[in-house]
Parts: sequence; C-alpha cells; structure tokens
Amino acid sequence: MRAFAPFEHAPHLAVGVSGGADSMALAILADRWSRTRRGQVIALIVDHGLRDESGDEAALTAARLMAEGVRAEILRWRDDKPMTGIQNAARQARYALLDGWCRRHGVLHLAVAHHADDQAETFMMRLQRGSGPDGLAAMAPVRELGACRLMRPLLDFPKARLVATLEAAGMGWVEDPSNRNSKYGRTVVRNRLEAEPQKAKGFYIATARFARARRALETATADWLARHAALNPAGYLRFSSDEWRVADEEIRLRVLASAARAIGGKAYPPDVSGLERLKAALQGGRGATLGRARFDPEGKVIGVYREARNLPEPVALLPGTHIWDRRFLITSKGGVNGISVRPWGAENAGQLPKNRWPGWCRALPARARAGLPVIVRDGRPDLPLPEGCGSEPEKIGVSIRFQPTMPLSGSGFSVA
Repeated sequence: MRAFAPFEHAPHLAVGVSGGADSMALAILADRWSRTRRGQVIALIVDHGLRDESGDEAALTAARLMAEGVRAEILRWRDDKPMTGIQNAARQARYALLDGWCRRHGVLHLAVAHHADDQAETFMMRLQRGSGPDGLAAMAPVRELGACRLMRPLLDFPKARLVATLEAAGMGWVEDPSNRNSKYGRTVVRNRLEAEPQKAKGFYIATARFARARRALETATADWLARHAALNPAGYLRFSSDEWRVADEEIRLRVLASAARAIGGKAYPPDVSGLERLKAALQGGRGATLGRARFDPEGKVIGVYREARNLPEPVALLPGTHIWDRRFLITSKGGVNGISVRPWGAENAGQLPKNRWPGWCRALPARARAGLPVIVRDGRPDLPLPEGCGSEPEKIGVSIRFQPTMPLSGSGFSVA
C-alpha cells in the first residue's frame, strides 16, 4: 500500500467484492491495513442479477465479511441487460455503481482485486488482437474514475497466494461458474495460461516493461498537446497541422487518439487500425471521422468536432449536476422545474432563429454548434453560455461546463 500513498488521516477505503477468492482476500487484507491506521473499509458487493443465484451469493458474501467485522453493502444492477456484449456491459455497470457510491459517500479510494494472473491474461488477449504498447501495458496500478481513484494493490501477487490467504483465515468464497465458461474469450486464455505457468510469468514481466514505455509516450504526447493544441470551452479542439505532420509517427497517432476521446466522448480509445486510416486521410488533406469525432483540415490547423449523430436523446433535467454526452457537466439549481436538455439539431432552426443566437454562438464554427447541449424550458430552447466562452450572465438557472470524462491529457498511466 505504500506505493499508493499518501492517504488521509484515518483512511476510508471502499473495496469492490465479487465474493470470489481474490476480492475476499483483498477485503480482509485491506481491513487489517486500515485498522492499523484507525481507518475503515467497506466492502461493496455488486449483484449484476445475471444468474438466479446471484442475489443469494451476494447476501452470503456480505454475511461472511460482516462476521469478520468488515462492513458490507450490496449494490444491484437493475438496468435492462443487453443481448450481446454482456461481460463488457456488466463491467461498465459495475464501475459506474462503485464510483457512484464513492461519490455519494465522499470516499476517495476504491480498491479492486486484479492480480498477476489477471494481468498476464489481459496481456495475452491484447497480444492476440495486435494491440500496441498501450494495450500490452495491461492494467495500471492506479487510475482515476469520476469520483475516486481506482487502486489495484494485488497486481504483483498470483491468485494462489490470495487463495492461501483465505484458507489461512478459515474463510469461504463463492465460485462464479461463468469464470469457467469457455464461450468467453478470457476463460480460454485463462485455461491456456494455467497449463503453462512459466508463460504467464513472462507475460506479467512484459506488462511492466510496456508500462514504462507507455508512460514515456504519454508524457511526450501531453507535452506536444500543451504546445500545439487549443481546446475550446465550447467543446472542440484545434491543433497545428504543420507541427503534427513533422511529429514522430507514434506521437501523431496518440494526438489523434487523445483528441477523439476528449471530443467524441467515448470511454475507450480507438483501435490502432482506425487511427492509421485517420492519419492517412489527414495527411492526404481529407477530413474523416473516428470515435464520434470529426477531423477537418482547416488551413494551418486541424479542427476536431463532435459528430452530429449518436447524440443523447432529449431528457428531463433535474436539479443537481449531470454529465451530458460524457463531455459537458450541466448543473441546474434547485427549484428549476420543467426543463430538459437536448442536442443541437434541425428543430432549433424554427424555434431559435439565427438572429436570436447569442454572439458567442454565432462566432462558433458550424460543426462546433452541432455538439452543443440545448436547454428547453416550456417548449422554448435556450443556449446557456458554456463556462469560459465569455462573460454573458447565466440567466436560466443552468450552467454548462465542457469537462470531458476522458480529458485531452489525463493523469497518465501509473507504474507505481
């Protein structure tokens, strides 16, 4: 845990617990660590509701932990389940539930139980997909979520050590049958690595070496963006075309990936083949799209804008703070009722003619307007000034700030 310091006095940790041996061992170890510092741990058990017995297993897991003096709370995924991509959807839902709980309770640290075997599996799966150095660095020891930092303190330890920890403590755990279901790609990889433990060890060592390379490349990319790119608070980006063309090829690709994530709002970076096609188009003087972002050569600069498609559906805006399209933070004051938010669209032409656009909006490139949120009250659209775009007063009880979930330059890949 020293690698994750500093912590506040009497640290409060949340631990994501599935009920399996890995996460149960982490909960016990984290509880012991926190008690020596007069802190506290809460185990957050996510019940995805994907199997009939999952509710009983979650209750059993909570009972086992509370018998050891570890507080536990069950979080349930109640949304409709997709027909395809269920594992990815469940993972996203799990982290959303955990991060949301930490936000509501002011907890800064969320620990999860990924271990050395998981790291080797991730490496092998990404190697088979032809991933570059970022993917082959596998999982970072630390990364930022919306409200807390995600910590993986067990990445250096094999699963066998964690099982031994639970056995020594006399604790049971739940075996999820889906972890042995061969229809999932990770299960196939896991079985292969269990049969060749030396290969798994080599893969784990490789992840640490790729992590160092990834960190250095991210630092170089952030430096380039700071020098040659300008992020507009209305939600678009421009960067120097001349400087981009003479940059190292890997930096050129990384600039495109960072721009696509920040402006397009997708959770994951585009794949390398897509980036290479985009690079070729821009070098040929052609515009192209990637990851819901539109890249346009504009003389001495390349402009990057949110695509005018796949934008959120209109939704009622309740008091509080909300993330819209993974790009804008919208805050509506208490007592503001009967309002909604929708994307800019053709319907604004009749309801909000150009002569009623505020000055800051008329000055925007047309492509930039397409990605803006529009506030509707009593059927009438309005365009609140995004913070940083000027000094016009906010009049309708709603403030908007461009704050992409995936920032242009984040905290960087951790090699703690």
